Amino acid sequence: MKLKSLSIDNFRCIEHITFDIEEVDGSHTYSLIGINESGKSSFLEAISLVDEGEVLFPLDFFEDKKPINVYLNYEIDENDLDSLKEDLLEKGFDQKIIDQIEIESLSVGVSFEPIPNIKRKVIDLIKFKKTVFSDFTAIDLKPAPKDPNQEQEDFDLQKYFESNMPDYFWKIAHHISFWKSESKYLINEPIDLEAFGQKPQDISVPLFNCFQLAGIEDIKSEMDKIRTNPADVNNLQEKLSDKVTSHIKAVWPNHPVKIKFQINNMQLSFLIEDEGVKYKAKTTSQRSDGFKQFISFLLTVSAENSTKLLNYTFLLLDEPETHLHPQAQEYLREELIKLSKNKNDNIVVFATHSNYMIDKDHLERCYRVTKLRGGKTSLEKIKGDKSSYSEVNYEVFEVPTSDYHNELYGYLEDLEPTKLEGLSKTKKWHNEKTSKEEAVSLPKYIRHSIHHPENTSNLKFTTEELVESIKTLRKLKYNYE
Repeated sequence: MKLKSLSIDNFRCIEHITFDIEEVDGSHTYSLIGINESGKSSFLEAISLVDEGEVLFPLDFFEDKKPINVYLNYEIDENDLDSLKEDLLEKGFDQKIIDQIEIESLSVGVSFEPIPNIKRKVIDLIKFKKTVFSDFTAIDLKPAPKDPNQEQEDFDLQKYFESNMPDYFWKIAHHISFWKSESKYLINEPIDLEAFGQKPQDISVPLFNCFQLAGIEDIKSEMDKIRTNPADVNNLQEKLSDKVTSHIKAVWPNHPVKIKFQINNMQLSFLIEDEGVKYKAKTTSQRSDGFKQFISFLLTVSAENSTKLLNYTFLLLDEPETHLHPQAQEYLREELIKLSKNKNDNIVVFATHSNYMIDKDHLERCYRVTKLRGGKTSLEKIKGDKSSYSEVNYEVFEVPTSDYHNELYGYLEDLEPTKLEGLSKTKKWHNEKTSKEEAVSLPKYIRHSIHHPENTSNLKFTTEELVESIKTLRKLKYNYE
């Protein structure tokens, strides 16, 4: 099934939002950008409800008299339809009905009624091209040819699915994973290998993926081996170290580190050693929070993608750049884009308030999240052909830059120069070449300052003046008061 869009109704600050799943440069990774409390986290949490989670009444309801609905809207392909028909044949469906089954639209999701003690209701919304089969009736939970000597109710395929297969497509829809900085996703230490051998993914997802990177499938058997044989302990430590370090270097080449594993009395510790700095390995607790979080991410989501474990997954991340320095944020952004570039039908949506997480080459990957009057959240796709990185930086993060000032001034100078000429001339510009002084507007003064940094006869413009000038130029460009 191919996911075409998702829709959210009546959840927290979201009255209604439809989000189209469109390819951007060969991937399906999207960023939600906006200031805190704009509704980014609510958008992610709403999507996560499709797989699991509960809501509180009336706290989580935008309107307390309407239900919360979250749907993933799919397009069915021939393979999906063939699989469905095979399953129905096994349930005893007549071939005459099977041959006529066509699906016009499909949505899977969850609904919560506006009542106390709400129970989640998983829903398949299926629109069949043909629903009623007048030659058949329902007998013992399956269609059967009608008896010509009896008056029997027509077989209704829609009702059959609602009663007998209410979550058929929900079960095969995207798995939704909301990555958070929780203990099972982080490289905490030490890890009890006895417990890990019994339930690897419940104890430590990063360590489980380390074993996958090392090609070790039967973890329990591996634990049995190292329990009594020191040589096997050493071999496992080295194998894990080599394979995991190779993965980290491939993803984060500008931060060369070696990941080491120390096993003692069935307790495992992660050790980090900077390349070229021998005999100074550190435990994860001795590294920064940002470093630990990024390495943890690389050993969870990124490693699963590398080992082909990340398939048909809708991955959600809320401000994953927290604690990371700018360069690491850029590597993280590229890794998130890579996750949805393969043929595994992965989709990634992450919320951020960092401009380093913006894909400058494809601004259409970004969605601006804002809070409107009345507390309602709005989602707006950035149009790459009509916006620039500098403009997005200013509008979303309120970062004024010389680049954005240049863009605005250059646009007006080329297309509407009379607007610039009409500005009040409140500044004096001293031309060092002619030794003459000229009365200029604030935007022109800043334009000269940017283009002639060698001119030291004029005072450097302030940040406040840059903001004031940008506001003036935006008013001229967009014709608002």
